[in-house]
Amino acid sequence: MEKHTVFDTMIDEILSDATGAQMLEESMSFDVSRVKNVPIRYRIIALGFVRGYSLDELNAKLQEAGCARLYARSLWEAGLIYAFSNHLSYEEWLKLQDICSLFRDQVDSENTFFKGSTISMPELARYIQEGSEDEDGAMETKHLTRLVEQKIINIIRGEAAFSDFLYANVEAFSPVREKTRYYFCKYLYYMLLSRIGQYTGALKEGIAVEDAFSELVVFKGISQLKRKKHTAEEAKAFLLQADLSCGEIFDAFNYFYFEYVSLDWMQVLLEYYGNPSALPDSAKHTLADYLRRYDPKTYQSDDDAALIAQLEEKLEEDEEAMDEIYSLSGSGRGYQRNRSGENTLRKYIKGTLDIDRTTLLCFLLFFASEADLTPENEITVARLNEILFECGFPTLREEDDFDFFVLQYLASDDPVGYLMEEVTSYALSEENFYLYRVYQSSSSYSEDFEKLTK
Repeated sequence: MEKHTVFDTMIDEILSDATGAQMLEESMSFDVSRVKNVPIRYRIIALGFVRGYSLDELNAKLQEAGCARLYARSLWEAGLIYAFSNHLSYEEWLKLQDICSLFRDQVDSENTFFKGSTISMPELARYIQEGSEDEDGAMETKHLTRLVEQKIINIIRGEAAFSDFLYANVEAFSPVREKTRYYFCKYLYYMLLSRIGQYTGALKEGIAVEDAFSELVVFKGISQLKRKKHTAEEAKAFLLQADLSCGEIFDAFNYFYFEYVSLDWMQVLLEYYGNPSALPDSAKHTLADYLRRYDPKTYQSDDDAALIAQLEEKLEEDEEAMDEIYSLSGSGRGYQRNRSGENTLRKYIKGTLDIDRTTLLCFLLFFASEADLTPENEITVARLNEILFECGFPTLREEDDFDFFVLQYLASDDPVGYLMEEVTSYALSEENFYLYRVYQSSSSYSEDFEKLTK
């Protein structure tokens, strides 16, 4: 099976039910010119129908190719699990989709969490608790996805039985990969609790209170804590009821990954080279060549010095623009900064945008870096593999470039330094690092796929 890119993997994992059905139809056309542009996951599913795979055989083939297993709490994939469990043909599976469509609107409206415009700590805690079992005060996952899959496998064969199952279990389904959302929210909550603990601890000890307070920007309304003196217990009670600032959480994620990884490889190189005018001539020549390849329409001159001067002028204009955005008197006041990331984060929590494997891993590394975790929840290779398995994703594999980065990051004595080296090495190869795609995740993956296939 051919190796596929991080972008291919994200497309495989994010496509909607409707687009997924379209991709499967393309694969079943046996038209080579059409099939070659279909993500590998759907080609494997189509092959499963052609060769009559069992459910276990299909999931094994998906895992071997680095793709997610079939996910039981998706209506569309529940139909596939039922089909492969009962060795149905592709045509018989298509009939099941008519049944699934009767329940789709109900599934989309079933979400009982985060209905309002804000996301609060109590509601985040309630969502996590709903998907957990309380084991001596610890939040352990309920393994609901496994339970639903087993129920699907045990359905008596027949369209009426399948329909009855959906009717009785419709509340178990979700328009997104719910287990991924659960772990995302769970580790976000751990991070937020740690920031609360650091602030209340600083209040009690009377040490580094201002520094700890600056970390509370991920909560809304914290100015109230400044208006009058609060005890540590009062501050904790206030913060445990506070609304979250998705924009500030995203900014913190951005800062964790050295800020500039949200930008493309040229921006990383500019950070790497520093002040262009202070570079030796050889380095100026190298940077000028990068500029010509990066944007040949803008940087056309054969004169290295002229290109460096043009670059410095642009950097100065960009700096002035940023000063205007962040100044207290500026008209923009930074309101629109990172709104794309802020809205994406909100959609992840609300369950209106799916979280792909790459994004999940990146956010888990960030959340865990700031959280006080119990030994069983510490982000280790074993813990990540457990989470990935529960989400239906492939476990970490050394032969996968991104997974190798994650494994090396976890094993590094200086993970921050290792990450910086990796980002820079990609930039020097004129490539964007994995995280660049994470920052584009509020775009439409269906639209991206359409562009990819044209």
